[in-house]
Amino acid sequence: MRFLALTIAAAMAVGCSPVESNDPVVPKDVQAMPVEPDGSIGDGVSRPMLSSMTYDEFSRVIDSGAGCAFMAQGNDAPLFVAVAPNSEKMTGKGAIKINDRITVLTHNGDGLAQLEAGGVFSSEAISVTIEHPGGEPSNEKEGVFFWPAVLKIGQDEVGSNMYEGIYECGA
Repeated sequence: MRFLALTIAAAMAVGCSPVESNDPVVPKDVQAMPVEPDGSIGDGVSRPMLSSMTYDEFSRVIDSGAGCAFMAQGNDAPLFVAVAPNSEKMTGKGAIKINDRITVLTHNGDGLAQLEAGGVFSSEAISVTIEHPGGEPSNEKEGVFFWPAVLKIGQDEVGSNMYEGIYECGA
């Protein structure tokens, strides 16, 4: 019985004594790094974050017609939509949803063929670049063409971000 009492007393003394550790002490007012869209730990830099859009949202700001859309991996709703007239003399327009607001962007190329190639779309403070390998699309379904693609967004004084997904174009 005395042995049991001594063992408990020794365990309590060890449990209450300070433990030497090489782990850095993190002050209570320091917050953990955010998780980035790709799942990695953030570097504390603020980045522009796009939200998916519905047809009702983007159709209010850009005309309907032939165009393209970018969907992030694992998401069927578009992060980016663009339309262009089938004319080499008219630029296309795109739309994104950022900070719960739809922003209209202008394409740097003319016509639908340029829109299909991707490229740069911009507004006063935002730039969106669509990059895909070009050439023959990786898939075709009922007049709609698909390419694996990357959407890069840059926003003045906020930073940049990148999304991987599918760029699809058609009627």
